[in-house]
Amino acid sequence: MKAILVHQYGGPEELKFEEYPDPVPGPGEVLLRVVASSVNPIDYKRRAGLTKDFEPINFPGQIGVDVSGTVIKISPDVEGFSVGAQVFAMATDTYAELCVVKAASLTKVPAGLNLIDAAALPLVTTTGNELISATGIKPGQTVLVTGAAGGVGRSAVLLRKNAERP
Repeated sequence: MKAILVHQYGGPEELKFEEYPDPVPGPGEVLLRVVASSVNPIDYKRRAGLTKDFEPINFPGQIGVDVSGTVIKISPDVEGFSVGAQVFAMATDTYAELCVVKAASLTKVPAGLNLIDAAALPLVTTTGNELISATGIKPGQTVLVTGAAGGVGRSAVLLRKNAERP
């Protein structure tokens, strides 16, 4: 398969589109044909070496967190997904043609959402949810979300708004 690899820490010039061995799903995992992955701050921070103390890259290595794609192989112990299903998730090593994902992390793409848009959701919606969940806000309280025009802020607003509904 082709993947975007990093051979050393540095700027975007360190990203190389190269051949890399196909990943193989293990127990509880699914193999996806990647349709899209998004670019998040954690991706450039890993590439630049800013996270090497707690999340180093084993060179040559891959980066990427968000992914959407089509299921092409399922481990025998996985239920609830079928080959051909369109899914999205937070995973690792998503800047590639193929990606292994823990089945517990996968979500089926809802009708009306395309795979490219789906790939932009996992990390920002998880972060928005964590921000709202950590505050202890109660129904009826007013919330100010600065940065509500960005992905994380917008997710926090929508999650809080939906929590208010009966």
